[in-house]
Amino acid sequence: MGSNASIMLQQDDLQNICQQTGFAVKQVQRLYSRFKTLDKRDCGYLTRENLLCIPEVNINPLGERLIDVIMEDYGENNQINFKQFIFLLAKFRRAKFKSSITEYNTRDSKLRFLFDMYDRNHDMKIDRNELLEVLKMMVGGNIHDDQIATIADHTINELDTDGDKSITFEEFCKTLERIDADDKMSMKFLS
Repeated sequence: MGSNASIMLQQDDLQNICQQTGFAVKQVQRLYSRFKTLDKRDCGYLTRENLLCIPEVNINPLGERLIDVIMEDYGENNQINFKQFIFLLAKFRRAKFKSSITEYNTRDSKLRFLFDMYDRNHDMKIDRNELLEVLKMMVGGNIHDDQIATIADHTINELDTDGDKSITFEEFCKTLERIDADDKMSMKFLS
């Protein structure tokens, strides 16, 4: 999987990727080119270090967490090859029409990715410690730990409808039901 051959973009692969993800051929070719640029050692996969070279990821307070999700949930052995990379990016492709929705860019898929940013032990719940971790990353040293703990406790109490002192995926989604996930969690992919 990690060999250079694993990312050779063959015509059959290109057509399959386009069909499954909804990306246009030119978009896949552009993303392939970007992937190759990030793959500084030309080894056929990206590492954590490669992803940290993306300025928007590097300066994001949740950048490390984002890379954890990418590597652990979408890659293998702390590496992500082109096919894994393109299917991950397909989650963030805007669905202009109902017909442009694929299994990858549904509302549920986008919210699942966001939920997974919190739920790193994969127990399908966001517990207090997971919420505290993310809150601390987001606010850094700007808010005292006691205040962050109060925010976490208040958030869980407000969202937890089944009394288990955690936030399930269903509770998480219910909270965000009025949010346009396609708008908020989409990127513009140039052709």
